[in-house]
Amino acid sequence: MRNTSTNDPHETWANYVRALREATGLSRPQLAKRLVVDPATVWRWETGKQKPDGPAVPEALAEMFKLDLDEVLAAAGLRRDRPAAKPAPALPMDPDVQIIVRRLASPNVSEAEKTSIRATLRYLADLAERQEREGKGRSAS
Repeated sequence: MRNTSTNDPHETWANYVRALREATGLSRPQLAKRLVVDPATVWRWETGKQKPDGPAVPEALAEMFKLDLDEVLAAAGLRRDRPAAKPAPALPMDPDVQIIVRRLASPNVSEAEKTSIRATLRYLADLAERQEREGKGRSAS
């Protein structure tokens, strides 16, 4: 089975990125947009087909999610003096978000409802990003 615990640095990075993305509720395209990479690149990371060539992406990921840089670099296989990191720990989750995650994971919830939840979450994420950009623009003036 792919992406199980192995010594393969691609798989360590795959597990780390997938766990972090799922814990934060981001889609692959959303994570790709934030890291300024192609969504197919995120897919290749998560499937163990590719890992970052240098430290730029792990550094951006660590800064974005306030993670330990050494841990992220180790997961990417870019630190030789430390063992590869375990998948990112789950971030504390709001109880309302936990309910949404359970609904999305439940086989008893219709695909229509899941699609509606995802669309609402995407709308809210886009709205928050827009507000952050506008706030940065105002503070620069």
